[in-house]
Amino acid sequence: MSGMIGGEPAAESGQPGEGPDTIDLSPRFRPWSEPAQGSGVPLQCHFLRTVTPDGRLAEAQATAVPTHRCAAFGDPLPLSLRQQELVCLQRVHVSCPRYVRGTLLASEAEARPADQEQKTRFPLLTVIAIGLVVLGILVLATNGLGFFGGGTKPLATHTPLIGAGSPTPTATPTLVPTPTPTAVPSASASAAPTPTATPAPSATPSPTPQPTATATPKASPTWPPGATASRMNLLTPCTDQPNCWLYTVRSAAQNGSPVNDTVSGIATFFGVKQSAIINMNPWAAGGVTPGQQLKIPNPTR
Repeated sequence: MSGMIGGEPAAESGQPGEGPDTIDLSPRFRPWSEPAQGSGVPLQCHFLRTVTPDGRLAEAQATAVPTHRCAAFGDPLPLSLRQQELVCLQRVHVSCPRYVRGTLLASEAEARPADQEQKTRFPLLTVIAIGLVVLGILVLATNGLGFFGGGTKPLATHTPLIGAGSPTPTATPTLVPTPTPTAVPSASASAAPTPTATPAPSATPSPTPQPTATATPKASPTWPPGATASRMNLLTPCTDQPNCWLYTVRSAAQNGSPVNDTVSGIATFFGVKQSAIINMNPWAAGGVTPGQQLKIPNPTR
């Protein structure tokens, strides 16, 4: 991952001899209260991701939502809406400790392949040298034993003398193979098979089918176009008006984020306008609390 942090190009460092793909690590020492200078630092953190209904990480949204996670390093970390608004969606995200550590890990991962290549090169050359030495030793040993015609000649063998006379040659007996008689098979008469009477199959009465109870399928609700099951399962249709759905405000322990539901977070989660929710629930302009039922228009997510 050369020159990339979280899928975005890194800012130029501005140091002599460095290319445009060099990662700029200087902003990490800036206090959170001091905004970034220049246009080289993006407004939104590169490591900000959102969790999809199937559990995967996708591109982050432009506003603070409960599904945002920090994917700088390790397991994705849930973020409060306030932290997203004050840090992750501002230029001061470069001072966040998780952002700094994720940037350093990305720089180390970029420099690691070159070091590994230098470490693996020396053992390979050593193995090749040892193999050449062993091959040379084998060649010298085989030449010394006379396998290639250039070694020493084998010593002549002498027949021991018997007494003082000349050696008397002894005749070597020759084995004559004895023919083995082969048995000739004789033809034998085989008895004809006796036919066996096959009993006729008897008719078996078929069982009378018993009536089975058929379950009546439940009618499935008609969901708006673009709505997903993970969100529609949290809604119930309104009984007093069409194109209206009831949502029960959830606490932080219920929605899986560090904070309770807010009107802006609910609007972003279901893909509707915050003003539409306020028009349908004027009392919610001052905020909502867990357990309250909120009317929302047709979801688009």
